[in-house]
Amino acid sequence: KENKVFINFTGEGVFGKVAKCRDLMTKESVAVKIHKQSTTDGTVEWEVDMLKKVRALDPEKTNIVRFIDHFISEDYSCIAFEMLEMSLWDLVRRRQQPLSLHEIRPVTHQLLGAFEALKKIGIIHADLKPDNVMLVSLRHQPYKIKLIDFGLAVPSNKVRVGATMQAESYRAPEVTLGLPLSEAVDMWGVGCVMAFLYFGTNLFPNGCPYHRIKTMVQLVGLPAKHHMLYGVSTTVYFSWGSQVGWRLRTPAEYEAVTGEKPEVRERFFDSFKNLMDAVKRCPPKTDDVEYKDRREFFYLLKSCLNPNPELRITPREALSHNFVTMAHLRDDLAANSLM
Repeated sequence: KENKVFINFTGEGVFGKVAKCRDLMTKESVAVKIHKQSTTDGTVEWEVDMLKKVRALDPEKTNIVRFIDHFISEDYSCIAFEMLEMSLWDLVRRRQQPLSLHEIRPVTHQLLGAFEALKKIGIIHADLKPDNVMLVSLRHQPYKIKLIDFGLAVPSNKVRVGATMQAESYRAPEVTLGLPLSEAVDMWGVGCVMAFLYFGTNLFPNGCPYHRIKTMVQLVGLPAKHHMLYGVSTTVYFSWGSQVGWRLRTPAEYEAVTGEKPEVRERFFDSFKNLMDAVKRCPPKTDDVEYKDRREFFYLLKSCLNPNPELRITPREALSHNFVTMAHLRDDLAANSLM
């Protein structure tokens, strides 16, 4: 566009590239998402429509990226946003170690605020992952974040059963099993992001859906019987027996049903009995105050990763959780390092 000057490319994705540009009108640096070609399938228009709906929210109070404008340049469809520094994925990769609880807390708090705001206007983000949470400026505004990428966002009253959404490692069980979908899928994503920041790796594997469901059963358990009964794809992964109820199919049974041999690879989480065991043992206990904080972190994480969407914690409920409010640490003078 005539009032934007290209500086350099800063990232690339399935959609195309992101460029850093200078806006000659405002003199500010902006990020421009450049789609690979002038698409005719409506994906760009859909994202712009979602962004216009979200623009009604205060981008600072709700921690949602500020959408500037949409334009066509040399037959490429472009969307301009405020310039942000790096994603949570980039941060963890650069540090080569997980975040501490006092770093995870403000990120979690802000994400919950973003999803509470989206829930109020009836929008499901549907693609929460560390790549789509950006740090504003690690030096000047430590752990101030913005939620980005509304390309898969959908009004909650228009989402359909069987819709595919979310990155594989961040995909809620109701999506995989073919159950009714709601804003609860985003809270599953919040839990997955919290776990990624805590462990420094994805809690659930990607690539093989059987392996992902197997890990879910190991760490957080089975969905309720009524969900299993009505899931369109339940019998792909589970088998019903009158004596034992629902159970996970064996790899051989899964292959017989799907014709695909599951790729179950060894992972870090294989040695843990469940999610509590993983959080409890990793890392080793340091002191009583940190361990008390870790317990509250686990309780919130478990509530986000409830396999039953109607029982999953909501953004509003989570904003009042002890891990976020730090109510459990108010009487501990030694808790200063966790604040």
